[in-house]
Amino acid sequence: MEWRGPAALVALLAVGVGGGYVASAQSRADSIGSGVASPVPAESPEMPVESQRPFADDPLDPPLEPGIPLRTEKVGTGRFEITFPAPVGWSINANASNEWKWKQPGTSNNTYVMRIEQIDSQDITIEDAIDIRIERLRAEQDDVVIVDRGAETLEYTYRSNEGNARHSFMRWLDLDASGQADVEIVVHGREVDVPGTSDLITRVADGMRGAGGGPVSGPAG
Repeated sequence: MEWRGPAALVALLAVGVGGGYVASAQSRADSIGSGVASPVPAESPEMPVESQRPFADDPLDPPLEPGIPLRTEKVGTGRFEITFPAPVGWSINANASNEWKWKQPGTSNNTYVMRIEQIDSQDITIEDAIDIRIERLRAEQDDVVIVDRGAETLEYTYRSNEGNARHSFMRWLDLDASGQADVEIVVHGREVDVPGTSDLITRVADGMRGAGGGPVSGPAG
């Protein structure tokens, strides 16, 4: 084939470009659909939405009622001794040398329970104790909701390890007006127990005294 120089090259390029344009136009014409455009779901979304898990059924035990009988209890020794009102007839179990739990005999798990812990040796303010508790709850429990936070109190809900919905009240006391938290009280229960658990922790905390006979730091709020 004889080479015809630049003029021939230009002509060939023109034919190539024109042919490519025609082929491209034909391809687009063949691929164009009809109807209204609609979004296409992503194959693997970045943030999948997990459907909410149902809670396990609550035990059918009767709810804890407000105003249950209380009697004076005493735990700890020496300067760590504390006295307070506790439910009559409930069994006490020492979880540690500075922690006790009360439960009404015969009640199912995931009903209601009270726990008292002395935290004198931790040397933290009540505000810091509440911050630490909230951080631990969010790290260790599922579905945590902070319902209310006061100067000395915390109310929250969460999912138990067995999948039950739990509603809890906590209160911290400075029994010797030192500016540090001395005692932590918590009462757990079901939603149906809220009137009783709220009443119980208030009465126990308001009646608690240290080895010197008080004072408590003030009203809850």
